[in-house]
Amino acid sequence: MKLHHVGIVVQSIERGAELYQQYFGFRPISAVVRDDIQKVNVQFLDSGASETTLELIEPLPGDSPARRAMEAGGGLNHLCFEVPDLSEIIAQAKTYGVVCVKPPTPATAFGGRRIAFFLYRGVGLVEFVESEKS
Repeated sequence: MKLHHVGIVVQSIERGAELYQQYFGFRPISAVVRDDIQKVNVQFLDSGASETTLELIEPLPGDSPARRAMEAGGGLNHLCFEVPDLSEIIAQAKTYGVVCVKPPTPATAFGGRRIAFFLYRGVGLVEFVESEKS
């Protein structure tokens, strides 16, 4: 398991990308991707100095889960770990009594690879994304 990205909810991806570039030297490494399943626009940024990327998350109009996070102040939203077997992580999470807040779903930003979100007591929101199949 490796840390894949840190998710950050922003009002505007364009403005968020400008700020992360100005303050920390992060630059976009992807286009803005609209994900109608997750009801968000996302863009990935990289500093060039680390393997971990930032995911800027902009809620789409309507009942986007990210909108609720934005209304609560936005900012740091989740950590995402890349895992070879999402089913194994789900089984493990159940043994710890972790709450699944978004069951496995294909994600546009990851070429259809499945993601799932869990709420861990004492940790917060964690996303898992399946590794690419070789």
